[in-house]
Amino acid sequence: MRDRPQSSYMGKIALIAWREFRYTALTKGFIFGAVAMPILMFGVIALVPMLITDKVPALVGSIAVIDASGTIIPRAKARLEKAPTREEAMEELVTSPPTDMGSRIDAAAEIAGGERQRVEVTWREESALDALDQLKEQVKAGTLLAAAVITPQMIDPTQEAIAFEYYIPTSLSTKHVKQIERAIRGALEQERIARSGVDAALLARLTDAPEPNTTRISPEGSEAEENTELRFIVPGAFMMLLWICVFTSANYLLTTTIEEKSNKVMEVLLAATSPMQLLSGKICGYAMVSAVMLIMYGGLGLAGLSAAAMMDLVPPMHLVYLAVFFVMAYFMVSSMMAAVGSAVSDLREAQSLVGPVMMLLIVPLMLWMPIIQNPNGMLATLMSFIPPASPFVMILRLTAATEPIPAWQTILSIVWGFASAFGMLWVAARIFRVGVLMQGKPPTPRELVRWAFVR
Repeated sequence: MRDRPQSSYMGKIALIAWREFRYTALTKGFIFGAVAMPILMFGVIALVPMLITDKVPALVGSIAVIDASGTIIPRAKARLEKAPTREEAMEELVTSPPTDMGSRIDAAAEIAGGERQRVEVTWREESALDALDQLKEQVKAGTLLAAAVITPQMIDPTQEAIAFEYYIPTSLSTKHVKQIERAIRGALEQERIARSGVDAALLARLTDAPEPNTTRISPEGSEAEENTELRFIVPGAFMMLLWICVFTSANYLLTTTIEEKSNKVMEVLLAATSPMQLLSGKICGYAMVSAVMLIMYGGLGLAGLSAAAMMDLVPPMHLVYLAVFFVMAYFMVSSMMAAVGSAVSDLREAQSLVGPVMMLLIVPLMLWMPIIQNPNGMLATLMSFIPPASPFVMILRLTAATEPIPAWQTILSIVWGFASAFGMLWVAARIFRVGVLMQGKPPTPRELVRWAFVR
């Protein structure tokens, strides 16, 4: 009888690969994390325009100011009732704490030109400092939105600007705190300028520093608008995408190998297949898992850039490099994880063997900024040829370079990287063949070397 396809050598590898993929990728947890979550995130991004046009919370209450000059309240009142400028709203959006989503959404609404905020504030002026204690009690009780103390030195243009005392209740939102603070600070600035006799409009023009429109010109003569911030973010996003996808699936490979070995499932599997078939199937199966994650999260990033009309930041060649170095990085990392998983019977034992290798793999994360700032520097060039960090460093260099990386370095890095990956697979196969049936005390690094190179 002719052998069925699944009983052939390659058929068994395909069967093992499908088994690993099915029991990892076709589970509720993985589908939610790798498939549903990106779709949900994209949906949230699509809903942001609806969120930022929401109604801005009203500012209603009383504010007391101790000011003997009587000049600050009229100016502060006018500034508070005036809609914030785009620059002021942008400042609030940037400086608001990440946890204060209310202030961030309100600021975004102001930038987008959403509904005007309702401001109904009663200002109360006090002329004597003796009233401060009473005002603080009212702030404590919540009957005052805020209380401020302005001294003559603060509005004297011949004196250095000093901080004013500002008291608020704990219930006041961060957005309203900044609004009132901005109004009083602006009033102080206006009063100091007025007392100095300088024309305020002229001073504003003089202090308005021109912003550059930077255009980068390539050796071929093409021109493109420069965006410094995104040139730092996009290469880091490429590397992190590669790092997360590779290490997530490689960690699955490590843990499942250890679990199957400790539960004696490995012995049952080896009764029907050879160690090399089992190793090949596992690595191929988790390669598909990693590819699903890369496609989903990478697709989410590209969709976001496309929605923002920023696809010019990701040339098609960068996606080709991402695919090439993804394959290289996966086989490097997965071979190490498979070797370690076959040699130990407990996750704690695996940490002592994986730790030194992880230190090398964390180097690209630690040197992210220096490599981006100087992609053709000596450090970046040397790290491009040190496996297993080389694929992560090269994707950083190629996506961050403002001038082309020498072609010989790219080609040599790819050739050397894949040669190193196949060499690591060969070592992992020899360790896997011996370690998969070993029980008891975990091997030392010297014993692993002997398993790999000594028959």
